[in-house]
Amino acid sequence: MPSASYAVWVNDRASRLNEVEMQCLTSMTLAVPNHKLVDENIRGVILLLSAHFQGYCRDLYSECSQLVASRVRPTLQVLVQQQFTAGRALDHGNPNIENLKKDFNRFGFPLQMVTHDAANAARLTELGELNRWRNIAAHHGTVPSTGLPSLAAIQKWRSSCNGLATSLDDIMYNHLLKILRR
Repeated sequence: MPSASYAVWVNDRASRLNEVEMQCLTSMTLAVPNHKLVDENIRGVILLLSAHFQGYCRDLYSECSQLVASRVRPTLQVLVQQQFTAGRALDHGNPNIENLKKDFNRFGFPLQMVTHDAANAARLTELGELNRWRNIAAHHGTVPSTGLPSLAAIQKWRSSCNGLATSLDDIMYNHLLKILRR
């Protein structure tokens, strides 16, 4: 059963990303493309994809921690919730595998994305590439001589984020089902 966070990823975040990708594509296909606008749009799509994936991961983490906290007596719920959110890496760090593990390992099991789905190995590589470009875009870092990534490359990163979101949702559902027995 998908989480509420996953439903938002699929139904809200995806449509927002679609609209920004369409804007980017439109700026690229003008009779005389404005190269500065194309550059900014590509950077914007990269930043938004990373931000939405980070937001999904943080939302899922919060949703799962609230489920766990709801199982302790009411006088301890706030304490448990505060412990789950104290120092949460996804509050300010990129959504990379290290930060995902830092946060999700608090649920008492090692987050094994590749063990769950062999396709996640390539997806995590793509996520690493997205995060590398996210930092270049966010900090207006030096773009390599090969130029900015293509929209097709960004769409491949997005597909990888979709696969990782599905896996993470499934992993957490199965783990919480096991530890909470419902």
